[in-house]
Amino acid sequence: MTMRGLGLALASVVALALAGCSGGREPNDAIGAKVLRNLLSKQGVGGKLISFRKTDGRALKTPSAEAYELWYEAEVQFPEAYEANCADERSRGRCAYLGLAQNQSFQKGEVLKAEGTLHFVRSAKGWVGEDESAY
Repeated sequence: MTMRGLGLALASVVALALAGCSGGREPNDAIGAKVLRNLLSKQGVGGKLISFRKTDGRALKTPSAEAYELWYEAEVQFPEAYEANCADERSRGRCAYLGLAQNQSFQKGEVLKAEGTLHFVRSAKGWVGEDESAY
């Protein structure tokens, strides 16, 4: 390899490393799953996230902010019976994260296949999820 080729290869590695550290990439499956786990826990949902898959996403830009919307499919298993009282939920909370609009009962061990969205805002620390953590 020539010195020029070595220099270009080294520059490419450095650029990739810096891009990985800058939080420049959009939120992925692993980040989405972590955010959803945190949100369900904070909302007192006794379910265990057993699968998570990002199905789509889109970047949103305004003059004052950069945001990202992530669509997902997830499976949540309830280790104990759980009552999801969703009919009267007025603000975005556990029912939105579970993809439910009506009241629903879950038996011990039952699995819910949920669809929903998560929202992120770009900050100096990276993407901040709805769980208020930076990724």
